[in-house]
Amino acid sequence: NIIYVPGNKVYELRLELASQGIPQGGGVGFEIFDKTQIGVTEFVQRLNYIRAIQGELTRTIRQLTEVEQARVHIAIPERTIFTEKEERPTASIVLKLRAGRVLNQGQIGGIVHLVSSSVEGLQPQNITVIDNTGNLLSRASSGDAVADSKQLEYQKSVDKEYEGRLQSMLEGIVGRGKAIIRVATKIDFTQVEKTEEKFDPDTIAVKSEQRTQEKSAGASTGGVPGVLSNQPGQQPAQTGGTSPTSQRQSENINYEVSRSVSKIIQPRGEVKSVSVAVLVDGTYKKEKGKTTYVARSEEDIKKYRELLMAAIGYNKERGDQVIIENVPFETGVEELPPAKVDFLRVAMSVVKYLVPIVVVVLFIFFVVKPIVEALKAPVIRRMPEGVMPAPGVHIAATEPEEIIQEDVLEMVKKDPRRASMLLKEWMAE
Repeated sequence: NIIYVPGNKVYELRLELASQGIPQGGGVGFEIFDKTQIGVTEFVQRLNYIRAIQGELTRTIRQLTEVEQARVHIAIPERTIFTEKEERPTASIVLKLRAGRVLNQGQIGGIVHLVSSSVEGLQPQNITVIDNTGNLLSRASSGDAVADSKQLEYQKSVDKEYEGRLQSMLEGIVGRGKAIIRVATKIDFTQVEKTEEKFDPDTIAVKSEQRTQEKSAGASTGGVPGVLSNQPGQQPAQTGGTSPTSQRQSENINYEVSRSVSKIIQPRGEVKSVSVAVLVDGTYKKEKGKTTYVARSEEDIKKYRELLMAAIGYNKERGDQVIIENVPFETGVEELPPAKVDFLRVAMSVVKYLVPIVVVVLFIFFVVKPIVEALKAPVIRRMPEGVMPAPGVHIAATEPEEIIQEDVLEMVKKDPRRASMLLKEWMAE
């Protein structure tokens, strides 16, 4: 863990590394427990555990491409035996983003859930995320933030779908590029659950019915009871009796008014109202080389409005609106006058590219070609003065031009640098 440098460059290298943000302290992680010390108190162990979690989370968050540096602070309260007095852990995250980088709400929500899942008992709503300038990045509930962004995206998609359908339909009548349509919808994202109980007084239903029926009949004996009537010589007593009959009948019927119970759950994302704004361009006529604008008739505007109302399922009770305005568009069909040709500019551009070509051609014909021909032709040296040719040997006369070419070749061979400079001066002239 030590880097050795020359002693006279220690401070210079420290400043250079500091200017580049090196070293970047990543914090201590769970390696803090690699060296266990004997006699460490429970309080110190608890602090080391919190430091380890903070360091590991800092390292993980710094893996994001948008994050340059990060700090994580976790506050874990001491546990108590009283559940009603127990406090929840909290956390704070400070992020330093790279230049030109921005975190969206989805990424911020991911960081919040990462930290909440790493600490026992830590809820996402108890985590605060800020940047190095102090701006709050996280909301009260990251789940609500994600839901809001999804609702906004859904509403935009509904508006775009309406606009696309209406635009294609109207442009089929007025022409491509002749209409501009904007749609604004109001969408209810609340989920409603209700129970309805309806009673029908005209319909009566039997709730309960009870019927009871009893019948009894029997005869009773007559005479004097006892032994006297049974002795011999006595007149038998006259028998007499009654025959009672008992009958009972009851009926109990309970009626109840008819009712129906229904449970209704309205889905989220119900369109409450639709507002449509349309700009329609007119027509154009050419008369004597001049283009004039002609506005569309009221009948046409009415027809367009009826078509749009039918396309969106117009409902006046929910507050739908369709507004059409006929205005001339700035991008009219008037033809622009032909632009005047600047012959001087064209000529200068042609000369700009033609002059180098002419110079190269002249250089080839008047400089390179004579040199090449001179190299190919046989060189006939002049005889020294006083020396006569041998008998039978024909000596050709050397012309002045050949002598000059020979001198030029000799000069080029002796000093090629000077020869090239001379050619450059000729080309410049």
